[in-house]
Amino acid sequence: MLLAVERLNVAYGAIQAVHDLSLEVREGEIVALLGANGAGKTTTLRTISGLIRPRAGRIVYAGQDITHWPSHRIVAAGLVHVPEGRRVFAPMTVLENLEMGAYGQRDPARIRERMERVFAKFPRLEERKHQLAGTLSGGEQQMLAIGRALMAEPRLLLLDEPSLGLAPMLVREIFATIKEINERDGVTILLVEQNAHQALQIADRAYVLETGRVVLSGPARELGDNPKVREAYLGT
Repeated sequence: MLLAVERLNVAYGAIQAVHDLSLEVREGEIVALLGANGAGKTTTLRTISGLIRPRAGRIVYAGQDITHWPSHRIVAAGLVHVPEGRRVFAPMTVLENLEMGAYGQRDPARIRERMERVFAKFPRLEERKHQLAGTLSGGEQQMLAIGRALMAEPRLLLLDEPSLGLAPMLVREIFATIKEINERDGVTILLVEQNAHQALQIADRAYVLETGRVVLSGPARELGDNPKVREAYLGT
């Protein structure tokens, strides 16, 4: 098991956002975390990546308890988070943003190799490598956010709403890239996504959250056929 979240409880002051949440991600999987706004999906990812401290529960990654690790140590261990809203460094160039993703890497040759692989995956980033990140389109910024994460050589990638605000054609492109990162690059992925239809198409398994609790889980294909999921998230 690459990631195990055990009975996680997270609160913002008196408001509890996540209640006894448990989930597992096996090496090589894409696991989707589905739910409406406010279900606790983003809070879960932020807690796993060390940005929020849980009130109770445990997070085990690659056999180590990382519940109280600082974020930079978690990234160095290969668990990398692409946050909702892309969060690129707007005043910096595309190239500088990518270099920031490799800040923990000390081998220049390895950094160049990673950069070449990112540019091969996202040719538009190479075309715009000297352009300020804040002037890119939404789709290009999402490519940059994912590319920056890949510079850190992740073993497990946390993706929060990668399709948010993108045109349908770009959504298909982003999901195809996520699938490629998983299959060709061997990166395990935990995906938070409101576009449940697309997420279930590429995921191996999925969890459905409601008000901070897991209410359904199982193989993605089975959840896609579940009447409750179809009515609530697939519009059928």
